Amino acid sequence: MNNRLLGKMFAQNFNKKYGIITYSGTLAIEVALSSIGLKKGDKVLVLSEVCYSIVNTILKLDLIPVIVTSENGLYLTDNDLNKILSKQHINCILLVHQYGILNKINLKKYKTDGIKIIEDVAQAWNIGNNEYKIGEYSDIVVTSFGKTKPLSYGIGGGLFFNQKSIFNNLDYYDNESREKKEILLSYTYPLCECIEYDKLKSFANSIVQEQRHNAKQYYNLIKNNNRIKCIEYDDKHVWHRFPIWVEDVNLYQKIIKELNNTDLEYQLLHKINLMNLKRNENCIKYNNQNNPKYIILLRTRNVDTNKQLEILKRVIEDII
Repeated sequence: MNNRLLGKMFAQNFNKKYGIITYSGTLAIEVALSSIGLKKGDKVLVLSEVCYSIVNTILKLDLIPVIVTSENGLYLTDNDLNKILSKQHINCILLVHQYGILNKINLKKYKTDGIKIIEDVAQAWNIGNNEYKIGEYSDIVVTSFGKTKPLSYGIGGGLFFNQKSIFNNLDYYDNESREKKEILLSYTYPLCECIEYDKLKSFANSIVQEQRHNAKQYYNLIKNNNRIKCIEYDDKHVWHRFPIWVEDVNLYQKIIKELNNTDLEYQLLHKINLMNLKRNENCIKYNNQNNPKYIILLRTRNVDTNKQLEILKRVIEDII
């Protein structure tokens, strides 16, 4: 199957007409940022919980990352954006649905205000709500096929769009594209015939079903606890990780210490540290949190859920 046809098949899942498969999700983001009319020095808003490669890609293109720690610590809301927009002119929002949790913002409003929207759905296959569908108001949707993602091909990524002229930015490793005078982005993935669309989509759906089931199990265990919190379970999310948190640092440290003596599979937030970025002096950083939440992210994929629940329940009972 050729690249454009495969891209079009994926694009339909994101409310877009066209698509192209790239060597990686990071390169898909680079092509997306390069294709929406941004100029040197334009500002791109991004959540603080994203992968370093995303922010370094923004810097690579001489754009300015505006890195925002959301009030809730996990996803962006209109309140977060209103605070930033009152202080900064933002040209683009690179909206990463991190941990499979849908950002709760009015994309239609920001689109109307002239802000470019790129959605990263690498961890968010098959999510949405009654008011909003993934890709509906964004200029470009990007994803990754990395092995930890729902679309787990293991390599490559993609970008999906309605503006057909974006194809002109790409080198297809053929004579026609190489004869063009303008500089092209040589990032298309030439081995698309190896990607079986139906199989990959079916596998992604099964993974999402597993993650939602496991997240609901965690939610039922935590929801009535007075000192450990979790957000309301919603089967529209993917729950790539299921977040729980406390707002007391001493209790958090006790829980982490106890968990480290168990086999419970979890991870902590990986907030962007400016010191680890190239040209970090070009970054702008905002923290919208009044009361920090000490968050623990429980794995929901390929885990023994009963064992996870048993460990978590014991730790909670021992400490609280």
